[in-house]
Amino acid sequence: MHIDDVVTVPVIGKVTAIQDVPKWQETTEASFGGIVAIRFTQPIAFDTDSPLCSLATGFIVDAQRGIILTNRHVVGTGPFVGEAVMHDHEVVEVQALYRDPIHDFGFLKFDPSHIKYMKLVEIPLAPEQARVGIDVRIIGNDAGEKLSILAGSISRIDRNVPEYGHMTYNDLNTFYLQSAAALSGGSSGSPVIDIEGRAVALQAGGRSHEATNFFFPLDRVQRALKLIQDGKPVLRGSIQTRFKYVPFEVAQKLGLPEETEAMVRQVRPHGIGMLMVATLLPGGPGSLAGLEESDVLLRINGDIVTHFVSLEDILDSHIGRTIDVTVVRGGETVEVSVAVQDMCKLTPSRLVTFGGCVVHDLSYQLAYTCALPLRGVFMTTSGDCLPDMDDSQGIIIDRINEHAVSNIDEFVEVLRKIPDHEPTTIVSYTITDIHTKESTMVSLTHQWNQINMYTHNNSTGLWDRTKIKWSPRPTDIKPVNVRLPELTDPRAGKAAKLMQSIVSVFCGFPLSIEGINKPRAADYGVVVDAARGLVVVSRRTVLLSLCDIYITIANSLCIPATLRFMHPEHNFAIIQYDTKRIGDSNICAATLSTKRPQQGDPAYMVTFNRTSNTMCVNTVVSD
Repeated sequence: MHIDDVVTVPVIGKVTAIQDVPKWQETTEASFGGIVAIRFTQPIAFDTDSPLCSLATGFIVDAQRGIILTNRHVVGTGPFVGEAVMHDHEVVEVQALYRDPIHDFGFLKFDPSHIKYMKLVEIPLAPEQARVGIDVRIIGNDAGEKLSILAGSISRIDRNVPEYGHMTYNDLNTFYLQSAAALSGGSSGSPVIDIEGRAVALQAGGRSHEATNFFFPLDRVQRALKLIQDGKPVLRGSIQTRFKYVPFEVAQKLGLPEETEAMVRQVRPHGIGMLMVATLLPGGPGSLAGLEESDVLLRINGDIVTHFVSLEDILDSHIGRTIDVTVVRGGETVEVSVAVQDMCKLTPSRLVTFGGCVVHDLSYQLAYTCALPLRGVFMTTSGDCLPDMDDSQGIIIDRINEHAVSNIDEFVEVLRKIPDHEPTTIVSYTITDIHTKESTMVSLTHQWNQINMYTHNNSTGLWDRTKIKWSPRPTDIKPVNVRLPELTDPRAGKAAKLMQSIVSVFCGFPLSIEGINKPRAADYGVVVDAARGLVVVSRRTVLLSLCDIYITIANSLCIPATLRFMHPEHNFAIIQYDTKRIGDSNICAATLSTKRPQQGDPAYMVTFNRTSNTMCVNTVVSD
């Protein structure tokens, strides 16, 4: 690009005062060109995010590169599709550029050349200007309104992270700002600007019934933006430990000596508390090094650390190395060396789909929910092939058959080798109860359950698909001996012979089509050709030709079957099973009558009752 081609970007902080126009009016009007409404879809459940279509807000922080700042829970951790609506209602497509592994901020990117009629405005970041008592304006898409302006004052800058609930996104290891302002849905990602037009915080959440709002500070945002602009990776360090800010009076109760408190207050005269270890993930660096919950953090590498920003500065700059951590535990000083991990590698960036199911590695966020080790395969959607598993409870898959699975690579390797129709046991537990394990028996077929792996592409913001090839291990079909029950009641007469022709039929539907939205149907069928394995069954059982069919003989042998004929009008279908799977048996074909029944003719209904016992009911043809 030639020097003459460089675009001059207006910066709100340099707006010249206009005589007789109130300063706030001037500031808000100047910011409109930098604030966008975001319409977005998260099409698939991933991590703590459910599938949804929603509205949010963002603001431009780099007009030349087309970078928009918004919340992490807007960008999401999984696949994202969205568009930004500018102040003049020009619409551009946006892609996910970056989402922080734990903090509630992320960046979207767009092509500035697609904006033809409006001059883009860049809102500067000024985290150092966030102070208690200053007046601010939150400008954004509030309650579906494209542009709404709400006033407030910052009342706290050292609030611990808000807790939004179980099995949802919760931030950690940062302060939040607090203000009294009544915001509602769609305001997420709005800039919190001061009277000079600088963004001092990012709207993140709140309690509408209490008119309390939570703002995310911009210290880490500013760092991440600078690295992205310089073309460098945004490195984030972790020791798998959650800290909480506690006032000095609480630290005293945890054993902080009076002389240590005096020393900390002298070094950090504006501080009112210290950081405390709140949660340690089992098997994480902090736990392995010997840190314990309720430890009060004193020093890292010899420096007094009482603030989240300085804590994260140290962690982010020591990835792959160890840090010396000094804590106070019950009045005693304890020193440990802790290894710092790359937090981005601990955050899932791949997902696997099969038969409507969605799984990925257990995430940092979910592990903190119940203080679990950071390993395991988490199921976000159970899909049609695992309908009996309740994904709302947070399912972690422990093993498939006799194979333990601790990540999705092991999961895929086991799954791709399972033969068609082989009974497969999936052992799982919920994220809230790791001690109670449940087993689910399923039969998978490759035809409907193609395995796909999607990997997040940092360059494009998209998720690239890799089709996993099935390679089922060979299996030998061994015939099984089976005996059908006999009806010994003499009142049944010749109808008793039919008990050796009745089998149970199960039909599963992998897709909802033709108005059929039930996942399965089951009933009985009659063997009409034992040599070929042909069974006649009602169309109330075989509702669709798109299905998986199994028959159960004598309540003991379950084998797959194939649909051979479905009458387009009448209520019957013909299915076929492989006779090689059956050894010695007393199965016999039912003899089909050629006589057309007449009204008043006696008849016998031969079937099974609820407890699977044989029964014969005498009746007559009524119509």
